[in-house]
Order: sequence, then structure tokens, then C-alpha cells
Amino acid sequence: MKRFLLPLMLLLMIPVLLFAKEFKVVTFKTENAGKVVFNHDIHLNKLGSNCTVCHKTIFPITKKVPPVTMAEMEKGKSCGACHNKTRAFALTECVRCHIVKEVPIEIPDFGTLIFSHNFHLGMYGCGECHNKLFKPGPGNPHVSMAQMAGGVSCGACHDGKTAFTVKENCTKCHAVKDIAFTADALFSHKFHLEMYKCGDCHSKFFVAGPNSKRYSMREMEQGKSCGGCHDGSTGFSVKGDCAKCHKTTKDIPFKKSDALFSHKFHLGMYNCNDCHSGLFVGGVNSKRYTMADMAKLRSCGACHEGDVAFSVNGSCDRCHKSTKDITFTIPDIGPVNFSHSLHLSMFKCDDCHNKVFTTGVARKSFSMAEMEKGKSCGACHEGKTAFSVAANCGKCHPVKDITFTDDARFSHTKHLEMYKCGDCHSKLFVAGPDNKRRTMVDMEKGASCGACHEGSTGFSVKGDCDKCHKSTIEVAFKVPETGITYFSHKFHIGMYKCGDCHNGIFTTGVAAKRYKMADMEGGKSCGACHDAKTAFTVKENCEKCHPVKEIQFKESGALFSHKFHLGVYRCNDCHSKLFVPGEGNKRYTMPDMEKGRSCGACHESNTAFAVTGSCSKCHNVTRAVKYELPANTGSVLFSHKLHISKGYNCGDCHNNLIAPGVARKQYKMKDMDDGKSCGACHGAAMAFSVKDQGSCGRCHGGRSGDIPQFQEGMPPNY
Repeated sequence: MKRFLLPLMLLLMIPVLLFAKEFKVVTFKTENAGKVVFNHDIHLNKLGSNCTVCHKTIFPITKKVPPVTMAEMEKGKSCGACHNKTRAFALTECVRCHIVKEVPIEIPDFGTLIFSHNFHLGMYGCGECHNKLFKPGPGNPHVSMAQMAGGVSCGACHDGKTAFTVKENCTKCHAVKDIAFTADALFSHKFHLEMYKCGDCHSKFFVAGPNSKRYSMREMEQGKSCGGCHDGSTGFSVKGDCAKCHKTTKDIPFKKSDALFSHKFHLGMYNCNDCHSGLFVGGVNSKRYTMADMAKLRSCGACHEGDVAFSVNGSCDRCHKSTKDITFTIPDIGPVNFSHSLHLSMFKCDDCHNKVFTTGVARKSFSMAEMEKGKSCGACHEGKTAFSVAANCGKCHPVKDITFTDDARFSHTKHLEMYKCGDCHSKLFVAGPDNKRRTMVDMEKGASCGACHEGSTGFSVKGDCDKCHKSTIEVAFKVPETGITYFSHKFHIGMYKCGDCHNGIFTTGVAAKRYKMADMEGGKSCGACHDAKTAFTVKENCEKCHPVKEIQFKESGALFSHKFHLGVYRCNDCHSKLFVPGEGNKRYTMPDMEKGRSCGACHESNTAFAVTGSCSKCHNVTRAVKYELPANTGSVLFSHKLHISKGYNCGDCHNNLIAPGVARKQYKMKDMDDGKSCGACHGAAMAFSVKDQGSCGRCHGGRSGDIPQFQEGMPPNY
């Protein structure tokens, strides 16, 4: 009996050992004390690898153990059964189970403060704070400094007796640093904390943290921000001694006008407060002034008025280091380039600025009519000092030859030899993208080019087309019923002039109208000449314009020959009574044709051979038909060539037994047993029977023992 007892106990221990191995480290998530990590290996080493010490009574693995509070553990439940300071360390040593870490606390208007558990646990136990003062984990309410001063939260200890008071010594918890501002000003907390307490500034003058507000120097002069102390009494005034905060100054480039203001140069003669903030407000609230404003003693103009310093009305190059050519975008004309380089070789800046032209954002645009009255460029360009704005447009406004879609070309150069720009613009043409395109019909009525090209002032738009249109193009008409039809200008120009057709018979461009064959037969469009007298009639000879081709029907191997039929019939004998040419044509089945549709309208055995016989006259190619069947049956390949070699005609099967094409019907073996489809022949003495199970392999190939599949034209070797 004892011989079997030890192995039996070992077998009973296997599930427990496996369970322990699977759960070496277990992490418990508590509601208000963070994560607790339980390590099986540590405990098994202490217990001599005896799992049953815990899992037999305290933590039975056969049922779910409910959560236990620390108070219940202190009474001996759960972990408290051992952790009673006798068998193992006491429950009061919290951090041996509960993971603690440095806690970041987000302080509104101040940033982030770090609370150190490690530091405090060197002096206190967890229970001295938790849960009396703090609830572990997230969710603690925010407590203000005023509340802490009343003994709440940190203030319970930090009262000046147990620990330093929260009313002072702010920097022991709140990290402070020197603050750099955009204007190269540096605020030193360290320097100020030697004389003042945090509460002297926060939050009377400054709201710390991300909600802090930036103040301008002018606002500081009114007592805000730094100006609360730096008023000339408590501390030096913000109105002077700028260098005490602003460590460096920098030259300011004005990119748009390429002007440079040098602080270094001006500080050699002036103090900061000579300009700031009476003339200039620095920083984001700074305002930009125009040269016209400066001429009225604002901004730089307060000194640069000709007495204290050079005037802003002249000597532009002292500030503006370079000039650039200016491109004006004129809505109805296009781009116009003004060259400073050219004009500076003859004039000074103040000859134009700001008497004739105001610069920058105050600049005003003038029309050509205003310039002709002496404004803007017209002050000089009046025909005496310089060429007149009323003529010579091409000297400022770039002109170019214009190419139109139909290879028509308009030459500005040629026309400017005879006319002025104003003769056409903007009476006849609105220059630029808003110009309207006119048809030749419009021009014949006096619009656009037709205002001059009417036969008197210039050649008429009704003829001499080649004077403007340098080439002709072959025109492709997409005719829905017949496909693409080509018209050859090159061929017709060999016999006719453009005016013979345009615009009497054909209107060109967007006004062109499409005509039907019926309209042409009535003398319109091509039918005006193609009437059987001047040229071949549109009623016949269709293929001279409409390309025809042999049509191959891939699925059935049938070929329709236009060439053969046009030797006997005209196009309209079939089109569009029987056939709609092009993509809209409808395909008909052989049964449809037998009822007189499509080819069957003629092929009814009187006019021509019947569609019910002589299949090979149209279907000159036959092909094997493969019937895809499940793998356990085997696919069937039907050979037309094999059956024709046995002496059968197409009509023996089609359409009596088998309807070809889309009308074809699928039959089952049971149907064939009843004499349908293949069973009409393969069920009597004419051929092997579909009922003969030994003959299945003759049609169904691909199975072991069956006759190999054959290809078209290669009958199986029976």
C-alpha cells in the first residue's frame, strides 16, 4: 500500500505545480492603491515549494476568491495570515507590495510639480498620508495653496512646525527657471528671489504657466507686469535703461522693401527711450507705417524730416539697399514690368516717390485713362518728357502673336505697324483671359476681326481664309450610326476655295452644325455638291466616306463581308433598317434570324440561301465546345470536326436539337436518356448510347480508365 501512496501524491501535485508555473508573477489592480505584484517563486522558496500551504485554505484554486481589504488582512485574512510581523513582514510595510513612483501633479496656471515618494518614505509610513490626506491613484481633487495654508493636503505637515510652511519656500517644491523672451530679454528668478517672495508677484502681476499673458512695453509703462515695480521708485523704470533687461539688440530687415534698420548705428547717438515706446511699439504690437505716413512725421519721419536727419522724401538708398523690378498684373492686359534699374539711370527716387507714387500698402493703381490725364506714369509719359501713354503700348505691355485652335494666327507686330492698341482694345477685344471668342459667322456680322475685315478696310473674313489660317486639318466626325467618318481638307482644296463652303454651307468652330444623311439628301451640308451632278451622290457610294470593314464574330466563327455584299446591295438596304452600325448594334440568335430578323430578312431561301442550312457559308470555322462539369464527372469536349467527318450537316443538329449561341439550353443526362440533345442520336443504333455506362469515358474525359480527351480535329481512338 505504501508503495503506491508516494506516486499517487506526486500525481495529485502535478496540476498544482503546473498552475504555479503558469502564474509565476501575478499583478493585482487595486481600486485606490495602484498595482500589487505577487511573485510565486519567492513564496515557494520560503515554503519549501509546498503550494498547498496557501492554495488549500487561504487561496483555494477550485473557486474564485473575492477581493480582500487591508483592514480584513490586518485581521488575518488573505495575505494577512502570514504577513503578521511574526511569520513574515507586517502589512504596514506597504512599499514591499505596492509599487510607488514619483508623481507629477498638474498645477493650473503654474505647470507641473513632482512629488517624491522616495524622499517622504524615508521619514514617514504610507498610512500617515493614505487615505487620511490623499487617496492613492488618480482622482484626487485639486487643492489650492490657500487651502493648504489652512491645513489641507500637504499643509497638514507643511505648517512650519512638522515641516517647512507652504506659505513660503515655494521653490522647494515649484521649480523656477530664468525666462527668455523673444526680444532677447531675460528674466532671472534667482536674482528676484533674493529680494522678494513668490507671492509678491504671483498671481498679482503674473499668472504663471501656459495661461501666462505677454505685455507690451507700453502696457508696462502703465503699471502692468514688470511695470508694477519698475516705475522709477521701487525699481528702475521700464521707460529707460532697456539694456538692463534686453541684453542685445539686432538690426531689423524689412524684407518686402529690402530696407535695413540698424539698432547699433542709432544707439551710438540715441537712447532706447528716445524712440520706444513713443514712436515705436516693439514686439507683436508693433505697427508698420508707409512712406507717406513717415512724410507726416510718423515713425522714422519724426527725426528724418530734413533737419534732425536726412528726409524720408529723399536719399532712399540710405535705408533701401536695393531696388527690384515690379510686375503689375493687369486684369485685361496681362503682366506689365516696371524697371527700377532703367529709371534710376535717369532719375532719383524722390522724383517719383512719394509725389507721383505712394509705396507699400498705400500704393494706388491707376487706369490708362487716368495716366493720360497726367497721373502715375502719365506725369512723365506725356509725349514731351518721355513717350506718351496714349501710344506705344508695346513698350510697356508685352504683346505676342496669338495662335488659335484652328491654326489661325493673329500678329500683333503686323497690326501695330498700321494701328494703335486703342483702335482694338477694349472696343473690339478685351485683352487677357476674359476675352470672348467669336465664330466666323459673328465676324461676318462685324464682330471681332470682322469690324475691319469687311472687304473695304481689310480683306473680308468671307474669303482668303489662308491669310489667317496657316494650315487645314483633316476632320474626323464621330458618327454614332457609322463610326468615325473622315473629311479631307487637303483633297477638297485641290478643287475648291475655302469660301466655296465656308460659311455658306458649313459654319465653323463652336457654331458648326451636324446634319443627318436625310438632310444631305435634301441638299444640305455635303449634299450641296454631292448630288450626282457636281460630285457623287450621298444616296450611294457610302463607303467613299464611311469606312467599312469585314466583321468577324469570334464566338461563332462567322464572318460578314461588307465587300461581298456591297457588290450586290447598297448600304441603306441594310442600314439602319436591319442593322444599327456601331456600338448600339444588337446581336441576334439563329432562331431570331429564322423569324426574318437581321441576316434572316434576306437569307430566307428566296432572296438568298436560308439561315437554316448551309451554315458553313458564313461559319467557315468550327471549334470544339467544352462543357465545364464538376471534377467527379469530368468535363466534356464536343468536336464539330469529328461529327462533320461522320457525314452530318449542321442542320441535322441546329436548330432542331441544339440551339446555338446565347439561346443554347443545358441538358442533363436524364434528358438525354429521354432522347433530347445528344440523346437523339446517342440512344439508338446510330451511335453509342448515353445509357451505356461503359461508354461514359468517350465523352467525359479526365478520369482513370477513360479514353484520353481529344482536341478539335483529332478524334479519339475508339
